[in-house]
Amino acid sequence: MTTDAPNRLLYLLQVANASFPTGAFNHSYGFETWIDSGTLDDAASFESACRDWLRYAAAPTDGAAVAHAHRRAAGGDLDGLVDLDRIVGALKLSRESREASFKTGRALLGAYRDVFSVEPLAPFAEAVREGRCEGHQAVIFGAAAETQGIGAEDSVLAFLHAALSNLVSVGARLIPLGQIESQRIVREAWPLLTQGADQACTMELDALGSATAGLDVASMRHERLHTRLCMS
Repeated sequence: MTTDAPNRLLYLLQVANASFPTGAFNHSYGFETWIDSGTLDDAASFESACRDWLRYAAAPTDGAAVAHAHRRAAGGDLDGLVDLDRIVGALKLSRESREASFKTGRALLGAYRDVFSVEPLAPFAEAVREGRCEGHQAVIFGAAAETQGIGAEDSVLAFLHAALSNLVSVGARLIPLGQIESQRIVREAWPLLTQGADQACTMELDALGSATAGLDVASMRHERLHTRLCMS
């Protein structure tokens, strides 16, 4: 377990970085559909959609799942992690978004094991191999962060920041956006990220949910686009 503060920070910087091999940078979660249709065509429209996604989808679903996974890992509650993973999967209404969630999760689980040479999540990994659950990214991120001594709120904040940064990188490639515009979108979202992390850490399990029906429909339409640069 990583116990000292510098190593905890370094752990988060490495695992939440776009270069960590999860493949998250290649998923738009339906945003590519909106960009393809012209619904999002500049920095302002893209930023507005990102902020809505963060507030009404990412924070109260995956963000909250990170916090709940952190608590269950702290208590050694494997059955609780498996149940939580099933709930996260059920909240992903489109096939592509659900597959993106568990594909990036399984990649995170494997990379975590190989890079850090530790097996604290071995029982959960076995549950995934046995088909008891799918292995969603938010659940694995939260559980892994707890095993490294990271606090729940820091874990959620790092997860949401990484998710937003990856989504902005999609916009930068597809709209396209300039580097300064992209970084400004992330910077302007700092207060919203903090609020989202606070919200996620206090949500009861039965309150998890998303209110972005339009994006769910866009995600469902994505697999039928004539050209696709993203996997979801």
